[in-house]
Amino acid sequence: MAFDDLEDEESEEESSPGDEALDDLAGTLSGDQSSESNNTTEKTSEENNSEYDLQNDPAFPTAKAQTQHSVYCLPDTWDTIDGSSGLLFEAEIKLRRSGYGSVQKRELHNALLLAAAKQLTVEDISEAFIQTRENRKSGELIETKQ
Repeated sequence: MAFDDLEDEESEEESSPGDEALDDLAGTLSGDQSSESNNTTEKTSEENNSEYDLQNDPAFPTAKAQTQHSVYCLPDTWDTIDGSSGLLFEAEIKLRRSGYGSVQKRELHNALLLAAAKQLTVEDISEAFIQTRENRKSGELIETKQ
């Protein structure tokens, strides 16, 4: 064929810098990382820990892929937790009075769920579930817009 010589040249060539960059990107996306980049990450993590300010820096960043989950509940339940006079509002006031700055909602939500996980039993959750179902007998729990 007319272009047979080009085919031979392509197969003899070593990978180009562009190919190497694409391979690196593919490795990053698939989670494969070299030990060199892992060492850099560990050093950065150690440096960040030494600079961490307990009173003013959030405990963890907003990383939606790792930390964000939907929580569905009734409006009254949410107001009790995160309303203008809810548990989280009161907790934030207490934390600020204790000298904590930059109190983030994500940290408060984490603290709420952590405290609930430590304090509540399967029976507590089951009873609340059944009570909500029983409450539904007397009518809709959420007003639906039509």
